Amino acid sequence: MSNVYYPDYLQLDKILGAQAPESDKHGVKAHDEMLFIVIHQAYELWFKQVLHEVGSVIDMFSDRHVDDNNGELNVAVHRMERVKTILGVLVHQMDVMETMTPLDFLDFRDLLRPASGFQSMQFKVLGGPAGTADGETLRQAVLHQPVEA
Repeated sequence: MSNVYYPDYLQLDKILGAQAPESDKHGVKAHDEMLFIVIHQAYELWFKQVLHEVGSVIDMFSDRHVDDNNGELNVAVHRMERVKTILGVLVHQMDVMETMTPLDFLDFRDLLRPASGFQSMQFKVLGGPAGTADGETLRQAVLHQPVEA
């Protein structure tokens, strides 16, 4: 077995190198663009974890039977409690975002067109009108299956 080191395991070089402010590319001073990028990247990572947790619970229920005697139901409840906690973190991330003033945002907003958070597929899957009444779109998304129109 080989040694596993923290920066390699977490691929920190990729994560910490994934912030490329548009303002830097255009020579514009926009200090808060880094905050904006980091918060939105953190949202996407948390969305990924929520989909991972929900997907595992959907898998447990896929045969429409959950055996309460083997602890499967407890695992499902635990994972959904974790999702609830993550959603709380996502709400509180807005506290950090709100430290950026509207004028700070306007320093770089025009450089981002046509980008929008509404282009986030994970946000669409998790947030509202993403699925059908039976949750088929969500199930397909968390199981990485194509969503039929």
